[in-house]
Amino acid sequence: MYISHIAIKNFRALENIDCDLSQRVNVIVGPNGVGKTTIIQAARFVKGLIAARTQSEAQQVLISLNAASPHFPQRVFLQNLARDISKPVEIRCTYVLTKEEVGILKVSTSEIVRAIVSGRAGRAFANPTELIQYLQSDLGAEAQVAATTELNSSVVKLDVDPSLVVGLTLDVKTGSFLQTDQLAGPMIGFLDQRLPPSQTMFSYFPADRALPMGEVNLQLGAPDAQQQLESHTAQPQLKYQRLKNTILRSLVIDEPGTGSIKDDFERIFSGLLREKTIETISMNELGLLSIMVRDSVTGRTIELDSLSSGEKNIALTFLLVARSVAAGGIALFDEPELHLNPAVSRDLLPFVMREYAIGRNIQFIMCTHSPEVLSGAFKDEQCTLLHLKSASDISKIGKSAINEYSEALSKLGTTFSETLFYEGTIFVEGESDIAFLEAAFPDLVKKYQLKDRGGRREVEKTVLQIQALEKKGQKLDPIFLIFDLDDEPTGLKNSRSVKILQWPKRCVENYMIDIDVLSEILRDKDLTSAPIDSAGEVHNLLRDLALQQLDALAARNVYVRRGYKGPSFFKADLALSSEGEIATALFGRMHDAQASMPPIGKDAWVMAFLAEMGSERTDLSLMWEAKWKDLCDGKKLISDLHKRQQFRLSEAALKERIVRKMRDRSSDNWQLAKALLENLLRSAKCD
Repeated sequence: MYISHIAIKNFRALENIDCDLSQRVNVIVGPNGVGKTTIIQAARFVKGLIAARTQSEAQQVLISLNAASPHFPQRVFLQNLARDISKPVEIRCTYVLTKEEVGILKVSTSEIVRAIVSGRAGRAFANPTELIQYLQSDLGAEAQVAATTELNSSVVKLDVDPSLVVGLTLDVKTGSFLQTDQLAGPMIGFLDQRLPPSQTMFSYFPADRALPMGEVNLQLGAPDAQQQLESHTAQPQLKYQRLKNTILRSLVIDEPGTGSIKDDFERIFSGLLREKTIETISMNELGLLSIMVRDSVTGRTIELDSLSSGEKNIALTFLLVARSVAAGGIALFDEPELHLNPAVSRDLLPFVMREYAIGRNIQFIMCTHSPEVLSGAFKDEQCTLLHLKSASDISKIGKSAINEYSEALSKLGTTFSETLFYEGTIFVEGESDIAFLEAAFPDLVKKYQLKDRGGRREVEKTVLQIQALEKKGQKLDPIFLIFDLDDEPTGLKNSRSVKILQWPKRCVENYMIDIDVLSEILRDKDLTSAPIDSAGEVHNLLRDLALQQLDALAARNVYVRRGYKGPSFFKADLALSSEGEIATALFGRMHDAQASMPPIGKDAWVMAFLAEMGSERTDLSLMWEAKWKDLCDGKKLISDLHKRQQFRLSEAALKERIVRKMRDRSSDNWQLAKALLENLLRSAKCD
């Protein structure tokens, strides 16, 4: 099952939220305090009250929301649930069931009917033997017949529409609760209750994930089973207090279908903590649980408890996912990136998607403040990214909505500037260069901070300052600079702490001039209003767009070659010592500029310039005939193509799509750029 839609009105921080969710991973982003966690709490709240797994779940959920007190269980403080106490609270979650789950409901109607009848009689979760007399009475028999008729009618409808709306309306003033569908809760609850205590269809992972200290006693029997059940949703903090008990239990009891706990650990380590592996899981000579981890970098073998808090947190959290969330279940995560450095956070969402969302059909709904998780969500087509802007404004960020994506990043209040968490910083000349590297070579650059440094002149000044410090003996972390060619070779030289790459092609967009890839994209009628079916036509179109640049290039070359001087005011003029020197320098510059101008009229100058420009264009045409893909302005070519073909996605999104297809095809241009980037990054490790 999964939640396909959630609607929330007047619940805590939220005023009116309505959004669709995907079956795989849903990432909610937004500013602090806007209500991201409240969305998750709403799903937990309505499930706990209407489709509870245990008798105490509803009360425990209310306590966690400050709507009840463990000391006064007979009282509720519903005003703590409402944003506006004069209005009702409404929450509705639409669950979509699988065919298998619908089939289970069909063959289990008698059990579900008993749950419905006992619930309506105010005896939910009562031992069946306690209800024998009531169920055999005329009133009980009548209630069972009515419930059976209602349930059969609802179950039949699931063949056509396998969805159930678990929802409620709460009147804060009167304290009354009204269910949206009285049968949806018992059916969803039954699908959860049929599982063994160690498994659940619905689990909540709060942001407060305190890990256990020291050792715990191994418990078996009813008290342990009850605590296990409550740890899923009612008291989710128990998950972490029970961690070692969970591990020991898996070693003592062979639970069918769960697999080896060591295998679970190895999947987590290989996916998120690649430099570490599990050595052994056993009892040490003191009779205590011992999980030994080997660090491939240092060669040391240490206890799991000796890992950093972030590493231990992520390893044990996803162990809980692997061991407790049943296939087809739902996991609610509040800030999964807590205590993790950005490098691991970058791998988090792909790992979740691969191992659990797709691997075990588990739906994830998570809130995050991590730009790395957000970036992964934006790039993954199977991930839904939801931007919560305010208490009543949530929107799905489309994969082509680059502006929305940028706005969401800024609202996170963070940037990609935390260089201490990366192996180095790669400076490039523009945002499109960053997008190219991330889309084309995610595995190569994932441990590096990518930053748009702006104009080359300022970069070159900064590099010279860094290299001056290096000459003084300062040990500096390596930085990498990637420049476009732009007919302007850089004069910078490599040093131990500064590594430089200049693309052999004019700019990074020239690597995107891939005829096969662009032909495939231009055939897609969903992407462009002017599709082209023939690869030959695509080649001709791109060549013609490139050759249109020759007029401007020829004009520039001719004008520069003539060597006209300008009378501009230079910053160096301010350094002169007197007003007279400044005035004399300025006059001299004007005189030189005037002298450089030809003593002819406009018409004659224009005719001569056009003639020279035509000759220059002819020479350039011969040069470009075979090398136009390398020599043209790739940025302008892609931009002109985007405008001419009326694409239905932004220019930045078009570039990303081109690059991803190049990577998937392992095209020649992609391989050329990859080799250059690998050599650049490898050069720092060789020093």
